[in-house]
Amino acid sequence: MERFATGRGGFERRHRIVGKGSLRRSFMTVFNIQDLADALNGQAVGNVNMQITGASEPQDASGGLLAIATSPKYIEKLKMGRASMALLAAGTNWQSLDLEAAILVERPRFAMASLSSRLDNLWRSGATGVHPQAVIDGTAKIAKGARIGAFCYIGPGVILGKNAWLGTHISLSDGCEIGAEVTLFDGVRIGRNVRIGDRFIAQAGAVIGADGFSFVTPKFSAVENVRETLGNSGNVVSQVYTRIHSLGAVQIGNDVELGANSCIDRGTIRDTIIGDGCKFDNMVQVGHNVKIGSNCMICAQVGIAGSSILGINVVLGGQTGVSDNLFIGDNVITGGATKVLSNIPAGRVMLGYPAIKMETQLEIYKSLRRLPRMLQKMAKFTKTISKSE
Repeated sequence: MERFATGRGGFERRHRIVGKGSLRRSFMTVFNIQDLADALNGQAVGNVNMQITGASEPQDASGGLLAIATSPKYIEKLKMGRASMALLAAGTNWQSLDLEAAILVERPRFAMASLSSRLDNLWRSGATGVHPQAVIDGTAKIAKGARIGAFCYIGPGVILGKNAWLGTHISLSDGCEIGAEVTLFDGVRIGRNVRIGDRFIAQAGAVIGADGFSFVTPKFSAVENVRETLGNSGNVVSQVYTRIHSLGAVQIGNDVELGANSCIDRGTIRDTIIGDGCKFDNMVQVGHNVKIGSNCMICAQVGIAGSSILGINVVLGGQTGVSDNLFIGDNVITGGATKVLSNIPAGRVMLGYPAIKMETQLEIYKSLRRLPRMLQKMAKFTKTISKSE
């Protein structure tokens, strides 16, 4: 495996220039309006040869920075800056905004995905090869094109696919199999025998394949009694918790992204499974034996307890909690801070604690808001009746 040619500090130096509120950086590829519009499947208008050096919020735009003004509230902010070019929704009267050029797109937010990827030249930056301070076991197999940063550890029997990009302080434990084009940021930890597909992205501090949270007491516990009786703890006896070891692993499909400090626990006997295309925000906890279908969106601070199953295209809003051994059907959506305590059929939109249909939860909330006025009216009515008697 080729080693880095290093300068002071280990890596080749790259300067970074960031303007206020902008994505302007040195070494950034320069586009013109027409080129970028073609890449975004949009329409270039005005001076289509104007060069774009970066992107900016409307109020901070100037020079070669493309103002991102994709909704009416952002268009209003164009007046606060000195933008000469902007990304706008199709149908916007760009000439009335005192712009020299614009790119018009049908779905601006979707266009942002392609735009940001083209302007982010620091994504997966750095020379290919292995940093001299990385440790790689002799039995590991590293495919061509890998970039492995300082203080990485790659254990026995690990298989790492082509064009992998590893930051610093990353550990891949024994027997991992990781696909092509993966991107692992600083401090990612991947446990033994974990299998991950292609184009996986893990942000800093993510942990995959830690032991599940499984403990048992010698005798039937108060917690078990509460679960069985829905409220009665019985005769509480102090007992010592004993670990159940995690013998399973984790399987992750293609095109999955895992946020910073998120954790996916290994299974107890069977593997924890994550389907293709799933996206996890920061600080998500996925318990042992969980199975998540393809293209699910799991927002920040969600906790999914052990052995629960999620269908495809499920969206769990921030701080949603899912109890153990539950089933959530395809295309279910939960609002923020929802607590799921029972199975949810496919297609439901849920909110609240405990989770109920969103429209029902909103009606309950409206009724609660009306309750003080109803009580006041009732009090007046009661007083009137008392006087009449």
